[in-house]
Amino acid sequence: MRHSWLTPHSEVRPAGGKGVGVFATAPVRAGDCVAGFGGYVMTREEFERLPVEQQVHSLQIDVDLFLACPTSQEPADLINHSCEPNCGIAGNVLLVAMRDIAVGEELTFDYAMCDADDYDEFECACATPGCRRKVTGNDWMIPELQDRYAGHFSTYLERRIAELRAEAGTDRLL
Repeated sequence: MRHSWLTPHSEVRPAGGKGVGVFATAPVRAGDCVAGFGGYVMTREEFERLPVEQQVHSLQIDVDLFLACPTSQEPADLINHSCEPNCGIAGNVLLVAMRDIAVGEELTFDYAMCDADDYDEFECACATPGCRRKVTGNDWMIPELQDRYAGHFSTYLERRIAELRAEAGTDRLL
């Protein structure tokens, strides 16, 4: 039994310098769900004891809660990061198309949409024109990303963004 779901209109295949990725095998319409992530909910203390390979395929779902992927990778875990993604988070565990996606396009999302921790910081290999070069646990605080991804951050980060904006008395973080 799998813990995650991936649209049957996709396939895992080589993704250049990123290793493998997930690619559309049929057109995907904006708003369509392409993946549902599952696993084990655990505290930060439990999460930090996991092997790094398992941590990097997991999602942060609250300040000290993580949804850890199973010990064996599943196809949905292979959806790569991009600084110019075509998918975004809905809730805490679903991935939806932010725009129409053509056959052959790689399904990607920006990890800034769900992570606010340093457990998965890395040099970016997306090679898009808007590449940030380094992905960090603070990227969700970048105002331009907040504007671009409004409605596509995890519920956890949407809440944090709203709290920080309320504290600052502004509709935008600095």
